[in-house]
Amino acid sequence: MEYVSSIMYRKVNPSDFRNMYQLAKPTTGGGQTYIELAGIDESNLIKFLSLGEKDSKNNEDYRYKHTIDSYVLGDISLKKKLEFDPRSNRNNYRIRKQTVSNRHPAWHVNNGFPEPNKDSDENYIEDDQFNNIIEFLVIYIIRTSHNKYYAGFVNIENKPENWPDNNKLDELFQGDRRGVIFFSEEELEFLNDKNNPFRLVNKPERKKDGRNILLYGVPGAGKSFKIEEDYCSDEEKMERIVFHPDYMNTDFVGQILPIILSDGLITYEFTPGPFTRILKNAENDPENMYYLIIEEINRGNAPAIFGEVFQLLDRDNAKSKYSIYNQDIALKVYGNPNKPVRIPSNLSILGTMNTADQNVFTLDTAFQRRWDMRMIENNVSLAKHAETEILDTGITWEKFSTLINNLILDNNQTALSSEDKRLGAYYIVEEDLEDDRQKLLHSSEEKEFISSFAEKVIKYLWDDAFKFSRDTLFNRNYKSLEDIIKDFSANKGLERFKIFSNDVFEDLGNNTQLSGSESDEKEQ
Repeated sequence: MEYVSSIMYRKVNPSDFRNMYQLAKPTTGGGQTYIELAGIDESNLIKFLSLGEKDSKNNEDYRYKHTIDSYVLGDISLKKKLEFDPRSNRNNYRIRKQTVSNRHPAWHVNNGFPEPNKDSDENYIEDDQFNNIIEFLVIYIIRTSHNKYYAGFVNIENKPENWPDNNKLDELFQGDRRGVIFFSEEELEFLNDKNNPFRLVNKPERKKDGRNILLYGVPGAGKSFKIEEDYCSDEEKMERIVFHPDYMNTDFVGQILPIILSDGLITYEFTPGPFTRILKNAENDPENMYYLIIEEINRGNAPAIFGEVFQLLDRDNAKSKYSIYNQDIALKVYGNPNKPVRIPSNLSILGTMNTADQNVFTLDTAFQRRWDMRMIENNVSLAKHAETEILDTGITWEKFSTLINNLILDNNQTALSSEDKRLGAYYIVEEDLEDDRQKLLHSSEEKEFISSFAEKVIKYLWDDAFKFSRDTLFNRNYKSLEDIIKDFSANKGLERFKIFSNDVFEDLGNNTQLSGSESDEKEQ
């Protein structure tokens, strides 16, 4: 959306009008006529013209000539340069080169601009005041939030019907009728319409629930599930990314990439990353909450990935307390490369972190203090598959993981393990517990039983959770993970768990009803 940043306006006086139609050529000769800008505050004028080109006039005058490209209001196909020149020995500027043939097309009779009366030979008639022609004629130039200028004119005898009620716009219709009006952000929407160039912005109230939240816990505790359950499940209002060691700031924010045009030529444009995309969506939809979800936030170098965006994480009233200047982001999000960038109050950033990951990047204190930390309790009993049995063992996932996790906590006292090595409630899914499929090995016809539970859970316990204290969990007869998975897969029922020590095996078997071949063997 494009907004009005400022408007320079000037009531056309008889001298201006006479110059524009060359009814009084300069005494010095030539045909360079102009529009006088006397009475307009010079500092405001220079601020208004700051997007144009600046060129020194001469060594004797400290002021500069400014040149802007200005479109015709209502017709973006018509554009012409306007030169604003400081007048020698006078404390004001003028718009140069406004002859009949060289005038800006917005102020041309072809665009409805008034002209002097004519005689029978179609020659313009000199008139001291050009009565009934220019009494209420004001020219103006609009500067927009997209860094463009548009020229137009208005008859100020009566405010046009479609012009919005705005105290600042009233300056065009009263007082000296010359000056520069500056508007606050998103106060007036710009409409590229000759008769209806503005519209008041009826701003809906922006939600103020934005937070930076870091959800942490053991692997599989249900952090991602918690995000979907408690925050957002609408994919249209979220960006989900995963940090990893090779993830960079340019992946996160955006980068300059080559673009192939329809004619085959290659150009380079800023391609927004997930942060810039979700920032734009949240900015343009204040009535809804948006979410940037960063999975595995500590698997990448988070401070380096955030870069200058790190400054935006400090929040005040849910929006960024401080701003940054980034022309690429600002142009994509606001349409104005000079606007300061802030995280709006309706955008939350949610990060997930496995506390068991010891071999990844560390989040320093300065980074963590900008987040609300939320520990996700590892409550296996709440998992949907808590009562699902592991294959044919008769042991539920809840009983197995509870016993193993208690053993990890007890073992933690020896400093050989860690509480963060516990099995998360959602470390595996229901399909992994029930997986008893016969799978083909490569291209041969030979089939072998492969258990997802063994490949995921048993492997994790051997390689990680009990890496330095394997005798605490596993049967001492085993020297390799290969033998453990082989025996687990070859056995039936509760016997699969004989890979564990006798104490663990007995604890699993307590109050467990034998099933299948085990019950048949016991009866015999």
